[in-house]
Amino acid sequence: MLALHFALFGEPLYRSYEYLLREDKNIGRVMLEFEHAGRVYGLVRVLRRERGRIVQDPSELRLTENGKVLAWGRVAAVQEQLKSIIGIDKRMFEEFIWVQQEKLKEILNMAPRQRQEILDELFGFSAFKKAWETLHLYQREYDREKNLLERDPDVVELKNLKQQYEELMSDLIKLQVDVETLEVDLSEVTKKLGKAEETLKSLEALERETEKLKEEKSLLESRLSETQAYINSLKSQLENRRLEAEEYKKTLENLKRERGEILSQFSKNSLEELSQTVEGIEFKVGRLRDEVANLKVEVRKAEESILVVEAENVCPTCRREISQSFREELKNRLNKENIEKQQKISRLEAELENLEFEHKLILEAKTRIELLESKIAETEKLIQMRERDVGRLVEELNEKEKLEWELKTGLDKVSKKIFEFKVEDVENARKTREELLLKRNEILNTIKHQKRLIEEKKSYVDSIEKRIRNAEEKLKRKSLVEDVLKIIAGLRASYKEVVPLLRGMYIEGLREAVQSVMDSLTQGSGRNLYVEIDDEYTPRLIGTAGFKRDANLISGGERTWLALAYRIGLGQLIMEAKTGQNLELLILDEPTEALGTEDRSIEVLATAISNLKMVRQILTVTHSEELAKEASTRIFVVKKNEVSNIEKM
Repeated sequence: MLALHFALFGEPLYRSYEYLLREDKNIGRVMLEFEHAGRVYGLVRVLRRERGRIVQDPSELRLTENGKVLAWGRVAAVQEQLKSIIGIDKRMFEEFIWVQQEKLKEILNMAPRQRQEILDELFGFSAFKKAWETLHLYQREYDREKNLLERDPDVVELKNLKQQYEELMSDLIKLQVDVETLEVDLSEVTKKLGKAEETLKSLEALERETEKLKEEKSLLESRLSETQAYINSLKSQLENRRLEAEEYKKTLENLKRERGEILSQFSKNSLEELSQTVEGIEFKVGRLRDEVANLKVEVRKAEESILVVEAENVCPTCRREISQSFREELKNRLNKENIEKQQKISRLEAELENLEFEHKLILEAKTRIELLESKIAETEKLIQMRERDVGRLVEELNEKEKLEWELKTGLDKVSKKIFEFKVEDVENARKTREELLLKRNEILNTIKHQKRLIEEKKSYVDSIEKRIRNAEEKLKRKSLVEDVLKIIAGLRASYKEVVPLLRGMYIEGLREAVQSVMDSLTQGSGRNLYVEIDDEYTPRLIGTAGFKRDANLISGGERTWLALAYRIGLGQLIMEAKTGQNLELLILDEPTEALGTEDRSIEVLATAISNLKMVRQILTVTHSEELAKEASTRIFVVKKNEVSNIEKM
């Protein structure tokens, strides 16, 4: 039963999985197969012991349908898929499908109030109570808000506020019209004042200029004279720089010509080619020196071999004894080869001497060209410097000549202005400007005063307008709050009335379901027992004589029947309400509590269970042979050598 519970829901029944995995094992596997709605489903779950804890291994988790994998690897995904298939959650299984040992009569032993709370929650009535209580909190909050809104000062004074607003708006419009008229007058005066100030400024500027005309004329004449002298100096410097540039160009031509003559002497076009020729000669010299040295070594070795041949009758190479004739032949051959090598050494030394002489000449030419290249570069820089000086002097000369023309033109203009100035024009312009300025200031002060009044009234209008809007919003809110309070009152009244009606309907359905199970249980017993259930879901038995008895006043066998009927009937009702399916599975764990063999009560219970045709499959765990022999299938579990062996009968 514990393994079946774990396979279906994957959660421990207690605080850990210790009750499922043997103490000496690190892994345990549960495989469950069941049929539902014509399909065969399979579940595999694995437990592992890791670091002192037992945990479920998601990697081994599998849910299959007719052999095809539906979900795997994630506990939540498998559980969601399984619930959508069978419609049963863990609580429903533990409360109504699996009647655990010693819990069969638990619901009969509960206090009526506790039983009512539990079943109300299962039937969904607790949601009505919670809603009723929550609505009361909202009702108090909305009542408090309604009282605050009714006493709000702006709401009470709304009519007076609107009257004040109309009066202020009338005053504000009149002030704005006055300001607009004054602003038109101000615009005209400002335009006239602007023209008068421009005229005065022009005349005053002319007056100041006239006072400075003589001094300015003298200054212009002095600057003109200095500029003309500086122009003559610049022309002289310009001529000298041009001559120096020409001399440097001639020197550059001579240097380039000498460089060309040296290169043509050796049939070369550039310093790079000459350098490559030097490197080639140096390579040949090195190679010839190595070859001469190697030949001298060979000559010395040959002379040593000749001495060996003359002194001994052995081969100088392998040290074997040789004949006199071969000795003479070998000696002559060695002497001949030695003479040829010495002649070759002489030829190579002569060639080496010629190459070294040629190397010296080309190296001297290379050094001279490098010196010429340096002088050419330096001369070219000097030419560039002189050309830049010429350009700078030309530019400066042009500027000074331009300045000369400007000074002459300015001098002519100053002389002309001396005869154009009149003192009386300045006095008339000052008088006109002062009159217009006084008039403009008067208008500005009036406008400023009017605008200050407008701002004050606008501020007051905004304040009253805001208070009016707030009051109107509060009135809307008050109306809404009153509507909500009516709705809340109606809902709370409805909730209070509907729960007893719904509970009565469910109790009647529960009574019919329990009675149906009781009829099946007592079938063939010769007894007719009727069940009555009150508003607190408390069951009573009614015998044939019509006497009502509470569950604690009936026999042990009758209590077992009543508990079993109540459990199954309640399970049927809850299953149909929550899943729309019938209760097809019932698991009874030791249901023979308080039953004996002497009164045949166990035999009667076995017959009663067999009569429960509305439940498709009933699994019963029992030690009672009387109960077991009535089962269609019996499974015996016997432990041998610490291993459980299972035998199906």
